Amino acid sequence: MNRFQEDGPAPSHPLDAASVFDLLPEAYLILNRHYEIQLANARYCELVSQSSSDLLGKSIYEVNQFGPQEQREARRSWLDSVLLDLAPGEPKWSALFRYESPRRAQDAARAAASDPDGSSAQLAPRYWKIKASLLDSTQRGGDIALRVSEVTDRVDEYERNQRERAKLRSQAQLRLLLAKEAKEQLRENEERFQLALAFSQLGAWELDPRTRLIDCTDQCKANLGLSHSSVLTEQRLFGEIAHPEDRVRLRDEMNRAFASREHFEVDFRVGWATGSIRWILVRGVGRFLPDGALNSVIGFTLDITTRKEAELEQQQIALSEKRAREESERLATAMDHFVTTVSHELRSPLAAIVSWTHLLERTKDASQVAPRAAGVISRNARQLAHMVDDLLDSGAIVTGKLSVNLSPVDLGALAGNVAEDMRMDVEAKGLRLVADDLASVTVLADESRMKQVVWNLLSNALKFCPTGFIQLSVTTGAEYVELAVRDTGVGLDENSLKQIFERFQQFAGNGSGRVAGLGLGLWLVNNLVDLHNGTIFAESAGLGHGATFRVRLPVYR
Repeated sequence: MNRFQEDGPAPSHPLDAASVFDLLPEAYLILNRHYEIQLANARYCELVSQSSSDLLGKSIYEVNQFGPQEQREARRSWLDSVLLDLAPGEPKWSALFRYESPRRAQDAARAAASDPDGSSAQLAPRYWKIKASLLDSTQRGGDIALRVSEVTDRVDEYERNQRERAKLRSQAQLRLLLAKEAKEQLRENEERFQLALAFSQLGAWELDPRTRLIDCTDQCKANLGLSHSSVLTEQRLFGEIAHPEDRVRLRDEMNRAFASREHFEVDFRVGWATGSIRWILVRGVGRFLPDGALNSVIGFTLDITTRKEAELEQQQIALSEKRAREESERLATAMDHFVTTVSHELRSPLAAIVSWTHLLERTKDASQVAPRAAGVISRNARQLAHMVDDLLDSGAIVTGKLSVNLSPVDLGALAGNVAEDMRMDVEAKGLRLVADDLASVTVLADESRMKQVVWNLLSNALKFCPTGFIQLSVTTGAEYVELAVRDTGVGLDENSLKQIFERFQQFAGNGSGRVAGLGLGLWLVNNLVDLHNGTIFAESAGLGHGATFRVRLPVYR
């Protein structure tokens, strides 16, 4: 017990350290390094209603095992956390323990008086606080002093005060106290509000309609991409910070809310100094004077960039899926139409060939019908071969297997040769073929594929031109050569111009329904021109005004 004695000369009447320890007004226990009780002063024995002989030598974990299990576990948990980690010079206080213990003598007497039949419980709720300290400040593992303070009376007093205050709150003399409590509560609420704002990254703001100044928190400025020292005004918000495409929507939503005396909520984009675009949600409400004038506008801001980007991404995915479904349905419909068309287009020439073949077989003098039969069979066979070629080319394009062998080709001469090959078919329909403007100009092209392009364009014009003429021209410019096919046929409307080069598309400009062909000709032309590094586009003044198809290829140098 020398550690309880002061250094210096021995007094004339030496004090017994154990006696001094026993007389301490606070309850103390001394534990050894095994957490066994070595000393317990009189105040502690009085608190727990036990003698020192009942306590000495026992583990601190074994004594005072009263009350419900959860209370004992809480006490044990605190001891575990503190005793193992206690450092010199760092005493540790426990939280407030509710620990039901045997009644003290005076409490037991009062309980017996109020409960003469003895039915009241033997344990009473008591409240404790414990302070643990190492007695030797230079090493770990030394003796431990536990100061045990019972605060039951203070807790009881606090609870009584609370009950008393609850009674007094309805009385006039408590108004001052209530005002003080309200002020303190307001301060606490403001602190909690600020913590909540900081945690949730909400920025608060208030607009003064008279000065047009916006008083806002640092978080609000951060949300808007401003520094803490920046001054925010209504003009700056709408003139600089908000995205130009969102300013009118933001202003209209605020004005609508003011007119209807409702709150507004709108998201808009802001550009930060880093160059990134952020999405900000602003919510606010106007406060009005009795005469209806706007007094102020208050609200908050929240950075919703992550949520908005996810939302926009989902919208884009949904839109893409919708477009994909529509495209799939359109292609399925087009394919059904294509199958029907192929069946019809193949059946017609085959029927003609079979019919004339049977006629030749049944005719006794075949020499009379042979010339005509040969012409019909040859023409329909060529038509079948052309359709088969288109189908094969279509498959090659889809699979990426169609290629071209580029070499210098005189486009004017090539176009003139194709025109002469088709002149008989054009004039047989009562049309004129004008091909007198064919400039001799060289381009890099696959000769057979370029003939296919010119032939398909002329065939398309012939199909949709009931009267008038078809004009073929080749002209040259500084950077490109243009081959144009113009007709005076049925023409195209705006919607048809957008889809004219799609696969399986057929347009009867006069509204007569299905037209001859597979719907592959212009699609093949478009792909062949693309393989030649060129472009193609269609022009028409509308239905009944004919159409012009222009192919542009790079000039060969």
